[in-house]
Amino acid sequence: MARKIRLFIKNTAQHIILKSIDSMFRDELDYMLFLSMIRDIKSRIDLDIHSYVLMPYYLEFIATPSNETSMSKFMQSLGRRYVGYYNKKYNRKGTLWEGRYKSSIVQESYIFDVMRYIESIPLKEGLVNDASLYRYSSIHNNLLNEKDKIVTPHKVYRDLGYRDEDRIKRYSQIFYLPMEIEKEKFIISCLEKQLITGSKSFVLKLEKSIGITLRERQRGRPKKNIEQGKKNMYKKLVVLDRKRHNNLKVKPMRDLNFAKGNSFIPIIASEAALIASTFPIVFTDDENPSLVALVSLGEESLAINHEGKWITNYVPSFIRKYPFAIAQTQENPQQKVILIDEESDLVSTTNGNELFLEDGSQSDTLKNAINFLTNYENQFTITKNVAKAISNSGILEAREIAVGEGDEKHILVNGFRVVDRDKLNSLSDDILADWVRKGIISLIDTHIKSLENINTLFELAQQRQS
Repeated sequence: MARKIRLFIKNTAQHIILKSIDSMFRDELDYMLFLSMIRDIKSRIDLDIHSYVLMPYYLEFIATPSNETSMSKFMQSLGRRYVGYYNKKYNRKGTLWEGRYKSSIVQESYIFDVMRYIESIPLKEGLVNDASLYRYSSIHNNLLNEKDKIVTPHKVYRDLGYRDEDRIKRYSQIFYLPMEIEKEKFIISCLEKQLITGSKSFVLKLEKSIGITLRERQRGRPKKNIEQGKKNMYKKLVVLDRKRHNNLKVKPMRDLNFAKGNSFIPIIASEAALIASTFPIVFTDDENPSLVALVSLGEESLAINHEGKWITNYVPSFIRKYPFAIAQTQENPQQKVILIDEESDLVSTTNGNELFLEDGSQSDTLKNAINFLTNYENQFTITKNVAKAISNSGILEAREIAVGEGDEKHILVNGFRVVDRDKLNSLSDDILADWVRKGIISLIDTHIKSLENINTLFELAQQRQS
């Protein structure tokens, strides 16, 4: 789960680099075949390449993928095909690549800066004394009008003029302008660290729209533990009293923004399957673990939309019990009391359903709320006991959600645990049989399957931009 999950923004270019551990090209045929593979794969995958350069130890280009899988499919297909050819020709085994490709989202105002940076690399590295002399680059298409089937002009390039001659003339004026050293360093740094190549305002706007921090974080900054997402949706819980609250009313729950600060939601086993169809279900990393649904990547809840609605048909019972809660008294742990959030927007003295009748007896609204709370409390206790048994068996492993790798790794959420399938299978037959009878294995299967929805969190975050 620490593996980087790529950020995709519709109609937005990406700056890409793929590095090798050996010389990628040993003769001219290698270069020619690699370019041929790019043309062939590009014809089958919807991807627009605007500028590129083939260097002895890496491929670098800027392109706009049509969807969230276009770039990864293109890179996987290109990498596998070329490694197969390369290993066979040079009688070697294993990968040719230093690691996964690196990518950086590029703001439109930086397109020309990245294009000319890429196409001037051979000149900077001393391979030629004029960038236009380098054979394995898009410069011949963008600057010399020598058509290259690999290249699809970006919108900002097309906007340079109505004729190819006008576009080339104006791009030439841009290309040969000296690039500021700081800007070049910025482009290189954003690619290496896989950050956004764009202005601070652009990055902040993206962060606000998709709910993920995209800026570089200072080393040593505390990790976003799951417990940090345990924000209290209650403002002022007090014991419900028939005399003090005889005129209180509760309005129907139509706006869930009171729970938007919760990055995870406690759930009970009986509702796990309903929630796991959309969100990952995990265990908290503490001595007495709870079963929770991850609904955030460290910021606001992705399960509640801008209108304050839950994005699926089923709303977790933890949220539905609001503005009520249930607790035990210190004097008698067996005795339960009903609490209410006095400062909740759902609580009023003028609008809503009354809690107490004129004679002080409980209304149907309050009776239903108490029944719901009592049932929830019983189910929550059962779920906690099941989670404790699973934890005591030693099959839980700590996990995290992160983007980036190595020194550039950014942890979004951690402090939770998941079931290790191998450790589960190593349990004694009698334990497994007992867990099958009790429905624990079914819950574990639901939990493991739900982990696929970590990708859903990223997809939901990306959708926030619209």
